[in-house]
Amino acid sequence: MQINVTYSGSLEEIASRIEERLGAAVAAGAEAVAENARSICPVDTGALRGSISVSQNGTSAEISANTDYAAYVEFGTSRMAAQPYLVPSLLGNENAVLSAMAAAITG
Repeated sequence: MQINVTYSGSLEEIASRIEERLGAAVAAGAEAVAENARSICPVDTGALRGSISVSQNGTSAEISANTDYAAYVEFGTSRMAAQPYLVPSLLGNENAVLSAMAAAITG
């Protein structure tokens, strides 16, 4: 028994499609984490919640809260207990993000 396998496409083309799909999955996952963070973020004036944003570059994304006091709320201080919103959002969405990335690769 003989099996012949021929591939006439380009490996670069396959790699670029995977990279595009992976970038889209990373962006969607990051936005899901950010939405969750916004929903559980403590609110006084709404500035902290409004500052939570996502920036994506290719296959990486950054979720940030851009107020002077964002880290103090997340991690607490010697005078204030922590009220975490970013780390729990990431941990709570970890499986969904990883599954989306795996699906993008296997596609």
